[in-house]
Amino acid sequence: ENFKSIHTAGEYAKILYVTSQQLNKVVKSRCNISLSQLIANRIIIEAKRELYLTSKSVKIVSNELGYKDEFYFSRFFKKQVGVSPKRYRDTVGFAKME
Repeated sequence: ENFKSIHTAGEYAKILYVTSQQLNKVVKSRCNISLSQLIANRIIIEAKRELYLTSKSVKIVSNELGYKDEFYFSRFFKKQVGVSPKRYRDTVGFAKME
Protein backbone atom coordinates (compact mmCIF):
# COMPACT_ATOMS: atom_id res chain seq x y z
CA GLU A 1 0.00 0.00 0.00
CA ASN A 2 2.85 2.43 0.77
CA PHE A 3 5.40 1.27 -1.79
CA LYS A 4 5.02 4.44 -3.86
CA SER A 5 6.06 6.70 -1.03
CA ILE A 6 8.20 4.52 1.24
CA HIS A 7 11.34 2.90 -0.14
CA THR A 8 13.41 1.92 2.90
CA ALA A 9 13.23 -0.93 5.36
CA GLY A 10 13.59 1.45 8.30
CA GLU A 11 10.48 3.40 7.34
CA TYR A 12 8.38 0.22 7.09
CA ALA A 13 9.72 -0.97 10.44
CA LYS A 14 8.77 2.35 12.03
CA ILE A 15 5.19 2.05 10.73
CA LEU A 16 4.95 -1.48 12.16
CA TYR A 17 6.57 -0.51 15.49
CA VAL A 18 9.41 -3.02 15.17
CA THR A 19 13.10 -2.72 14.43
CA SER A 20 14.28 -3.09 10.87
CA GLN A 21 16.30 -6.14 11.97
CA GLN A 22 13.18 -7.83 13.35
CA LEU A 23 11.18 -7.05 10.22
CA ASN A 24 13.99 -8.22 7.94
CA LYS A 25 14.25 -11.48 9.90
CA VAL A 26 10.51 -12.16 9.47
CA VAL A 27 10.57 -11.34 5.75
CA LYS A 28 13.68 -13.46 5.21
CA SER A 29 12.11 -16.45 6.96
CA ARG A 30 8.84 -16.17 5.01
CA CYS A 31 9.98 -15.01 1.56
CA ASN A 32 13.62 -16.12 1.51
CA ILE A 33 14.74 -12.65 0.37
CA SER A 34 15.73 -9.52 2.25
CA LEU A 35 13.25 -6.79 3.07
CA SER A 36 15.13 -4.39 0.80
CA GLN A 37 14.82 -6.81 -2.11
CA LEU A 38 11.12 -7.33 -1.38
CA ILE A 39 10.56 -3.56 -1.51
CA ALA A 40 12.61 -3.27 -4.72
CA ASN A 41 10.67 -6.14 -6.31
CA ARG A 42 7.34 -4.46 -5.56
CA ILE A 43 8.51 -1.15 -7.05
CA ILE A 44 9.83 -2.93 -10.16
CA ILE A 45 6.55 -4.82 -10.65
CA GLU A 46 4.64 -1.54 -10.65
CA ALA A 47 7.22 0.19 -12.86
CA LYS A 48 7.06 -2.64 -15.40
CA ARG A 49 3.28 -2.52 -15.37
CA GLU A 50 3.24 1.22 -16.02
CA LEU A 51 5.90 1.00 -18.72
CA TYR A 52 4.20 -1.98 -20.36
CA LEU A 53 0.61 -0.79 -20.34
CA THR A 54 0.89 3.00 -20.71
CA SER A 55 2.75 5.51 -22.79
CA LYS A 56 3.61 7.68 -19.77
CA SER A 57 7.12 9.07 -19.88
CA VAL A 58 9.79 7.53 -17.66
CA LYS A 59 9.86 10.81 -15.74
CA ILE A 60 6.15 10.56 -14.94
CA VAL A 61 6.42 6.89 -13.97
CA SER A 62 9.38 7.64 -11.70
CA ASN A 63 7.51 10.53 -10.05
CA GLU A 64 4.43 8.38 -9.48
CA LEU A 65 6.63 5.77 -7.79
CA GLY A 66 8.09 8.36 -5.43
CA TYR A 67 11.39 9.06 -7.18
CA LYS A 68 12.13 12.76 -7.60
CA ASP A 69 15.10 12.11 -9.89
CA GLU A 70 14.24 10.16 -13.03
CA PHE A 71 17.91 9.35 -13.61
CA TYR A 72 18.21 7.74 -10.17
CA PHE A 73 15.06 5.73 -10.94
CA SER A 74 16.51 4.68 -14.32
CA ARG A 75 19.71 3.45 -12.66
CA PHE A 76 17.67 1.59 -10.02
CA PHE A 77 15.48 0.01 -12.72
CA LYS A 78 18.46 -1.00 -14.85
CA LYS A 79 20.24 -2.52 -11.85
CA GLN A 80 17.16 -4.60 -10.97
CA VAL A 81 15.97 -5.56 -14.47
CA GLY A 82 19.13 -5.45 -16.57
CA VAL A 83 17.82 -2.94 -19.12
CA SER A 84 16.83 0.72 -18.97
CA PRO A 85 13.15 1.65 -18.59
CA LYS A 86 13.09 3.03 -22.13
CA ARG A 87 14.61 -0.13 -23.60
CA TYR A 88 12.16 -2.23 -21.56
CA ARG A 89 9.23 -0.26 -22.96
CA ASP A 90 10.58 -0.38 -26.51
CA THR A 91 10.96 -4.15 -26.41
CA VAL A 92 7.90 -5.34 -24.48
CA GLY A 93 5.47 -2.47 -23.97
CA PHE A 94 2.15 -1.83 -25.66
CA ALA A 95 3.39 1.69 -26.33
CA LYS A 96 5.64 0.30 -29.07
CA MET A 97 2.50 -0.33 -31.12
CA GLU A 98 1.48 3.35 -31.05
